[in-house]
Amino acid sequence: MRVVIIEDEKIKRITLRDALIKEGYEVADFESPIFALNYIEQNEVDVVVTDIRLPDMDGLEVLRIIKKINQDIAVIMITAYATIENAVEAMKQGAYDYITKPFSSERLIMILKKIENYKKLEQENIELKKRLEEKYSFANIVGKSKKMQNVYSQIEVVAQSDATVLIIGESGTGKDLIASAIHQLSPRKNKPFVKLSCASLPETLLESELFGHEKGAFTGAIKERKGKFECANGGTLFLDDVDDIPLSSQVKLLNVIQEKKFERIGGNESISVDVRLICASKVDLFELVKAGKFREDLYYRISVIPIKIPPLRERKEDIPLLIGYFLHKFGRPELKFSPEAMEAMIEYEWPGNVRQLENIIQRIAVLTRGNIVTREMLPAEILSALRWGGISFWDREKIDLEKILKDIEQSAIKWALEKSGYNQTKAAQILNLKRTTLREKMKKYGLI
Repeated sequence: MRVVIIEDEKIKRITLRDALIKEGYEVADFESPIFALNYIEQNEVDVVVTDIRLPDMDGLEVLRIIKKINQDIAVIMITAYATIENAVEAMKQGAYDYITKPFSSERLIMILKKIENYKKLEQENIELKKRLEEKYSFANIVGKSKKMQNVYSQIEVVAQSDATVLIIGESGTGKDLIASAIHQLSPRKNKPFVKLSCASLPETLLESELFGHEKGAFTGAIKERKGKFECANGGTLFLDDVDDIPLSSQVKLLNVIQEKKFERIGGNESISVDVRLICASKVDLFELVKAGKFREDLYYRISVIPIKIPPLRERKEDIPLLIGYFLHKFGRPELKFSPEAMEAMIEYEWPGNVRQLENIIQRIAVLTRGNIVTREMLPAEILSALRWGGISFWDREKIDLEKILKDIEQSAIKWALEKSGYNQTKAAQILNLKRTTLREKMKKYGLI
């Protein structure tokens, strides 16, 4: 990674340069911002470390010019406590981070490593989206985790058959996207893909939606209407929230699956259909079967091939990729999350899954003026949950106490390091630990 240092204090500049070279970075250092900007314009640069107060040019102006040259260059501002307001302004204008004087080379190296990891994730996001588009011909499902790769493999296999599929997943996990992907990869892809949510629909209305009705079949039926089965003929019918279908309607659905024909409400004509059925449920249907709330024969008919979608909290490595995808979707691809903000997004448990993440990214994309999202700019629902050790567990049936305690310990160590200016001796004193113990824990959590 190529780093440019702009610092008019020669000793400090050389000290930083030598420390970064020792860590394996390619470094160019300049006293003058004018010469530095000329170099940046003519060379590939990944990171610029610049003092906010320079003799020839204001640091904020240097930042603006760098961003005009290349929006992707990460800029770290060096500031004194007296100019910290300027540093905050720099963050709003697109600076990646800032360091207050005095600081150690170790502190700068830690930030550079975060930038390296972030750029790696960005590149993975680009490559993953490209692979998904090439492999599946759809790009709305994003994830590199092993669990999602298993889902992709299942999609490819089941798409080629006409077997009924049951997609199981919590609300917001993207069950409709999985159903759509199966249809798009199937031999029926050029035929209709029809969706119906069965949630909270009254029995008469649900059956009218499924099977259609004749004119005068019930109050309000002022004309003949086709149902979803007819509309999906030759293609795929996706029934979401099948767990909400009343028992009386379940019998009629079972008959259509078995006989491949039905009658409209108020009609006598038997209508034949050729439909591939995909169902989705937010709960374990077999538990409803055992409770007498779902027909066992229907359960086995619709669950020939089950696909389980993991909740977002079980595939947290996909969160940076999803954030990048949604930022592009909402027209803010230049928006970057600070390392602390990204860490908070990953630590949060996401009870609303991908749908909740998408809504929050849309909100951030609309409300954020600069190019950097800091931890403090995240919604209160995330920050308040993270105060409990990074785990939102109030809506969970059980919790992992060991994980919670580890998260709290990691957060406390990070806080102490920040508070001490990354002086390990002082941080150890703050935490009432031996310095050797602190270093062991820092290694454990990848902080050194």
